[in-house]
Amino acid sequence: PVCAPARTGLRVVTAATMELQNVANLGPSGYTLSIEEKSALQVSMLAIQRKENLPSKLMFWGKIMGETNDYLIAYSLIPAYYFPVKRFYYCTTANMSTLVQMPILSPEWKDLSAAIKLPFRGEPSALMIEGAEEPEEPEVAEGEEAPPPVEVFREQHRLSYVVSQIDHDVAVVPRGAFIVDAAHKVTKNKFFEGLSYPAAGALANYYHFRAPESARAAACLEKPGIVRPADFLDPVAEDAPAGVWSQFYDSSSTMSLLRSFYWPGYFFYHVCETGEYGGVYIGDGLANEDLPFML
Repeated sequence: PVCAPARTGLRVVTAATMELQNVANLGPSGYTLSIEEKSALQVSMLAIQRKENLPSKLMFWGKIMGETNDYLIAYSLIPAYYFPVKRFYYCTTANMSTLVQMPILSPEWKDLSAAIKLPFRGEPSALMIEGAEEPEEPEVAEGEEAPPPVEVFREQHRLSYVVSQIDHDVAVVPRGAFIVDAAHKVTKNKFFEGLSYPAAGALANYYHFRAPESARAAACLEKPGIVRPADFLDPVAEDAPAGVWSQFYDSSSTMSLLRSFYWPGYFFYHVCETGEYGGVYIGDGLANEDLPFML
């Protein structure tokens, strides 16, 4: 087929998810942010980036809807040996002026989080164990330092777990968007010019943006010498069950779009023959665990 004309006037972006100014490209998905959410989050992201002197700008990750408030989530990509890591931040729609870093989870809290199948409340400090009570503040003698507060399992811990699970399963990049440099670190390809129209329509040209888990991809990343862009990441086309992803073009045939059926609410776009792509999750944070029986 003849390559569809690429959009003009679009800013070339090489990012693993979405920049706020490109949220308008979510149109075909039916998802978006309100003007208030977008403007408040833009200020908050810039503030935390300057405060923590982050090595890369914050990107918009998505929105998890709750009963009382919604969570808005952003992240920064931190360079690391072998594979870059993501540092996540969140705020609620009740207080969008301050982003807070997501807590690190103990194995016990991961197990507790995985067992919860209820919608989020939208209250980060809400206790998640039935019958649990707020810990009492210890009495501190004059001149003594107060001990660190006792950590208890709260909704913010479950949020951290769910975001990590969604990101593991559905964070996507097109083929060639990231490369292995001479120091054998995974880094953005500054010269990525996008996939052609036919290539953008093939699910085989999209990959999970995470440390490789298949033996083949992991071995390619660890071996010395040149590593081809398609060799060191796990392709989404191999995800099980077959049919967990849907690929289609938008009405103008200039954007390739991906949806996840396992995490309803994840949407990815790539503008053909440009370096622009992005993905977000906007949903309730609940996986479609009945998917194998629906396909």
